[in-house]
Amino acid sequence: MPGVRYTVIATRYDEVVTPYSSAFLTGPDVRNVLLQDLCPLDLSEHLAIGLLDRIAFHEVANALDPAHAERTTCASVFS
Repeated sequence: MPGVRYTVIATRYDEVVTPYSSAFLTGPDVRNVLLQDLCPLDLSEHLAIGLLDRIAFHEVANALDPAHAERTTCASVFS
């Protein structure tokens, strides 16, 4: 939809969406995020990225407020 920005957050360890890359969208206003690209140590699976993963939460905050977005790294877990 024009004017709408989409952010997809996926994990390499997803046991529901397989292959995990099938979660990604294409298009000019789409940002696909693989958690392990931000933090290779992140072992979160499908459920954890929505309930427990602070790196995913940080990326959601960045998507909702891009004017105040901050770089997400493994250190984001401790901030």
